[in-house]
Amino acid sequence: MARIKWQDIIDRARDIVDGYDGGVTVRQVMYRLVAEGLLPNTAPMYRRLSSRLAQARRDGLFPDLIDTIREVHVPPAWPDAEAFVADMPQWFRLDRTRGQEWALYVAAEKDTLRQLLTGWLAEYSIPVLVVRGFGSQSYADVVRERARSDPRPAALLYIVLPGFRDCGMTLH
Repeated sequence: MARIKWQDIIDRARDIVDGYDGGVTVRQVMYRLVAEGLLPNTAPMYRRLSSRLAQARRDGLFPDLIDTIREVHVPPAWPDAEAFVADMPQWFRLDRTRGQEWALYVAAEKDTLRQLLTGWLAEYSIPVLVVRGFGSQSYADVVRERARSDPRPAALLYIVLPGFRDCGMTLH
């Protein structure tokens, strides 16, 4: 691979981010740049890209990215009961899968897909599972119990990225 021209990479990364509706993560940008042959798929290159994009954001030259790991954990609160009651209609949702023949679950191996999938599927009440590349027995138990408590047969759709490993997630 030739010497990396970082300004060209940052410009292409900006185009990638601008092409998404609803935000994108650094990892998604990295995957796209790797797929286009612009960067090698290595941990040091990912860290370097992350650092370069962070600097571009600090300089006001790059759009915000989604950070799926870090957040400020603040319990919900309202200034008074009237404000709480006013917010309640936004929380109400019907289970749009009720009455369907199958209970559909969508699973992704990479957390980087969580924002996209939940954004697309929330209005349809379709659960999104993120397995993060390895099996978690407690997570598998929670999912199996949820599927068991539903009288409908469950169907699991995997969203697979290159390098997907079996995470041991089944619904039966």
